[in-house]
Amino acid sequence: MRKLFIVTALAVCLPLALSGQDNAQIMKDYMRQMVSEEVTLNIVHLNAKTVPVLFQPPMLYSMRARAQEQTMIYVQTVVEVNGELDTSNFVLDQGGTTTPGTPTNINNFAKGKVRLKLGDKVDGVVTFATKIDVSKPFSIRHGLDKPAEFRFTEAQVKALAPAAPAASAAQ
Repeated sequence: MRKLFIVTALAVCLPLALSGQDNAQIMKDYMRQMVSEEVTLNIVHLNAKTVPVLFQPPMLYSMRARAQEQTMIYVQTVVEVNGELDTSNFVLDQGGTTTPGTPTNINNFAKGKVRLKLGDKVDGVVTFATKIDVSKPFSIRHGLDKPAEFRFTEAQVKALAPAAPAASAAQ
């Protein structure tokens, strides 16, 4: 399991290391892992900080706009054992309110059950119809797997807050 963690961490963080230490820290702050017997999923909360790290223009602009309107996560892994992934059972839970997710395929993440083989790369986005309060804890569940728990620090929440409008010089 330790080897699997190292491989998936390298798969996600190595490209980030090439683009700067700040990007690696951003991913560390907003990424959690969901571990099961079959696969370890890297779950990234999509927000103003993570979208520019994960996406390039022109997709960057649409993903940033969508992430401002609703809760979205990026799901990524490299398959270590042959198996199946059901992309239709991701659920967001915050304060006892649950919301089912809708998957969007990037690579091996089609809606429903996807057959995977050793070495397959999985990339996708799950969109939830509600916008969460990032200052409060929330979790992402996938079937019977242990949930990915998100609890952002005050500094992380502040970094996600929209910038205040600049004061007018004419005032």
